[in-house]
Amino acid sequence: MIAADDERIREAIAKAEAGTSGKVAIRIVPEKDADALARAKAEFMKAGLGRHEARNVALILVAPKARSFAIVGDRALHERVGDAFWQNLVAEAQPYFARGQITDGIIFTAGRLGETLRSHFPRAE
Repeated sequence: MIAADDERIREAIAKAEAGTSGKVAIRIVPEKDADALARAKAEFMKAGLGRHEARNVALILVAPKARSFAIVGDRALHERVGDAFWQNLVAEAQPYFARGQITDGIIFTAGRLGETLRSHFPRAE
């Protein structure tokens, strides 16, 4: 990724987290044989994302060389949105990643997560 992509991703995360108590994290891993879902769960725990008090954190993990990605959410977020939300989000994001549009896929996914987080976990003023 280039610096411009990094900046676009940072902006997308900031936008996704605006107006919500939820958090969105991104991990990009270099392995060619990564099991994206297993790695996403491991990275979620390794980064301490499960310690967020509200339990409303989501992690997007992309393994470009393995041509795979995964999205995982913490307990409170999952309880609010259910399995269908995650399945739909993966289906909507998949074309970006399949075309190699990693940055655009991350930005799209972060945006959808942000909408969902604001809907279910608005920031108390």
